[in-house]
Amino acid sequence: MKTVLHYLRPRLGIMSVGLLIKFFGTVAELLLPWMLSVILDEAVPAGALGGILFWGGLMVLCAAAALGGNVIANRLACSTSRDVTRRLRHDLFARVMQLSCAQEDAFTTPSLISRLTSDTYNVNQTLGRMQRLGVRAPILLFGGIIVTLMLDFRLSLVLIATLPFLALGVMLISRRGIRLYEGVQKNVDQMVRTVRDDVTGIRVIRALSKGDYECARFEADSDRLSRSQIHADVVMAATNPMMQLLLNLGLTAVVVAGAYWVNMGLTKPGSIIAFLTYFTIILNAMMSVNKMFVMLSQATASANRIAEVMLLPDEETAGG
Repeated sequence: MKTVLHYLRPRLGIMSVGLLIKFFGTVAELLLPWMLSVILDEAVPAGALGGILFWGGLMVLCAAAALGGNVIANRLACSTSRDVTRRLRHDLFARVMQLSCAQEDAFTTPSLISRLTSDTYNVNQTLGRMQRLGVRAPILLFGGIIVTLMLDFRLSLVLIATLPFLALGVMLISRRGIRLYEGVQKNVDQMVRTVRDDVTGIRVIRALSKGDYECARFEADSDRLSRSQIHADVVMAATNPMMQLLLNLGLTAVVVAGAYWVNMGLTKPGSIIAFLTYFTIILNAMMSVNKMFVMLSQATASANRIAEVMLLPDEETAGG
């Protein structure tokens, strides 16, 4: 990733502005459930219309700030990833044009095409996603836990008890998925190689009446790629049902325990509603963190493949 980080340095100023805007927008979003609990537990029972209007108006302002901040930060993130990827792809293409015949044969043309297309695309997607979620997801995750601890310690214990199971499941599935996606990338290289051979040798294929053979060859590569992609997607798709199961169990535990404690006068109904919201926020943040790790792993592999070409010494230096 050092090669990609080198291209990010000129954009550090804009990235810092975007991340700062994202930070304040996420904090504003995180405060919304807490404000709702204040309205339900304090303003409504007291019949304080002024308090309801005050906190309601504050919620509207925070929601607008969160929306505006996320939109601005996301636009900056997209522009940064676009510009960085454009420069990276341009320099990679220029470097490919300077390769000697021996170096090109060592990489193979299909692999170079794949590095210029799918690998740079993976880097582009990850740069944008990391800027959009790299700040938001951790704040929602850890900030949500901190707010729930301050809101009601007993209900927080119910929430925290499910987090180790979520983290363990995400870690096991992610480790398996990363290996599978590496296999998918290799199958992409193989299919590109087949397409390249068929396109460049189309006249010979027609002259020898090998069209059906080459179609079958391409279909086999395409099926292999599809199976590997589907396998990887199915494994990673297990994350959502697992998290939904744990979410429902955690929500049930919060509702049951909360109802018992409300009946005993140990907590308030507004806190229960806030906890249900924070529980969902924390779960979605964990899912976002999981996606970031998977995309970062894919992008790291792609960046390493790009760096192999970019950092290759000139033929004269390599021969000397």
